[in-house]
Amino acid sequence: MTRRLSLCTLAILLLAAATPALYAQQADTGAARVAIINVEAVVAEAREGKELAAFLQQVQAQTRAALEANASQEQSLRQSAVGKGPDELRSIQHQLEDLQRESQRLADDAQRRASKREEETLRQINERLRPIVQQLIDEGGYDLILNASIGGVLHASARVDLTPRVIGLLQAQEQSESSEEP
Repeated sequence: MTRRLSLCTLAILLLAAATPALYAQQADTGAARVAIINVEAVVAEAREGKELAAFLQQVQAQTRAALEANASQEQSLRQSAVGKGPDELRSIQHQLEDLQRESQRLADDAQRRASKREEETLRQINERLRPIVQQLIDEGGYDLILNASIGGVLHASARVDLTPRVIGLLQAQEQSESSEEP
C-alpha cells in the first residue's frame, strides 16, 4: 500500500516535469503520440531502488527478529503466571503490557524508518528520471505518457486534453438552457 502511494507520488512529480514549453512544440496535425512507462519497474531497476529494497528487507528482518523475541518473552511470562498469587499476576500483567507496548513501538519505528528512506529514495530517483522523461518527450514528440504500473498520467500535452472542449460544450449547453427559460 505504501509502495503504491509512493509510486503515485513519484508519478505526480514526474508529471510536474512536463513544462508548458512542451505544449508549444507539438504539431496541430497528425495522430497523438502515446507511450507508457512502468515506473514501478524503473524504480526496482534503479540503483537507488535496489538499495531501498535491500534496506527494507533488512529493516523487516530486524523487526521480525525483535518482535519474535518479545513474543517469546510474552509466552514465558504467561507460562510463569500459572499458580501465582494476585500480586505476582499483576506484576506479570504489567510486564506483558510493557512488552506489547515495546512491540508496537518497534513496529511503528520500523515503519517510520522505512517510509522516510522510501520517500528520500523516490525523490532521488525522480531527480534522475525527470530529465530522462523530458528527453523522451523531446525526442519522441509524445502527447501522452502513461504510468503502466498504476495507470496514472505522467505527461499530457494540450493536444490530447479535452478539458477546454468539454468546458466550451458545457457553457454552450448552459447558454442554450438559459435562453430557453422564459
